[in-house]
Amino acid sequence: MRAFFRTVAATAIASSMATAAQAADADDKGLYVAVNVGSASLSDPTITYYDVGGTFGGAGPTDTANASLDTKSATTFGGTIGYDFGTIRTDLEIQYGRHNISSLTLIGLNGTATTLSAAERADVCDYLEADTCGGTGNTFTIPGSRVRQLSAMGNLWLDLPIGGSIVPYAGGGLGISGFEVDGEGKGKFAWQLGAGVAVQLSSAFAITADYRHREVSNTEIAYDNASGFRVSKLKTDSVQVGLRVMF
Repeated sequence: MRAFFRTVAATAIASSMATAAQAADADDKGLYVAVNVGSASLSDPTITYYDVGGTFGGAGPTDTANASLDTKSATTFGGTIGYDFGTIRTDLEIQYGRHNISSLTLIGLNGTATTLSAAERADVCDYLEADTCGGTGNTFTIPGSRVRQLSAMGNLWLDLPIGGSIVPYAGGGLGISGFEVDGEGKGKFAWQLGAGVAVQLSSAFAITADYRHREVSNTEIAYDNASGFRVSKLKTDSVQVGLRVMF
């Protein structure tokens, strides 16, 4: 009889522990929203302007001018809505950032390195339609020039439960990033990878801190049938902090 009661007690304890674990697991699942703010740096992209032959002194049917952009770090803002399945989360994230362009440096004309004269600098400023054009030599500073990015990413994250209130996570996503260079823009395919930690303040609130690397495909933006510009891949590295709210 004593053995019987010990068996019943053990079964009851095991059952209660399993129920508690299931309840805790259930508490980890559900809808969540998040907001974040951060700082992002943009690896200096290259830009190639093209136009009809003779525009940049060439003799062929199309002239090109290659340049690199030096951009400043940008403050980013984002929002997320997602679902937590326990150790795996999936979400839709919207992110915005605006990088001011510190300078544009001309690399070459029609594939040939060149050093601009004062007259040629004036021609480049006219071509860029800049109200104010500073700098020296092949480098131009144009106040108000900027690169804007607005991205929508579908992400998949893996939470790594290590016990306690700190939960590391890693993952990535695919989506589209609409970017604009001085008023001209287009949406392109984008992908990102990231990793971070969440600190659980309670069952409903967590503070997050993470790092992201995002790349946007190179693209071409046409002014008309004969002219426009091509931009290399936009590579962004960012760190951000956020607040996550679970429901």
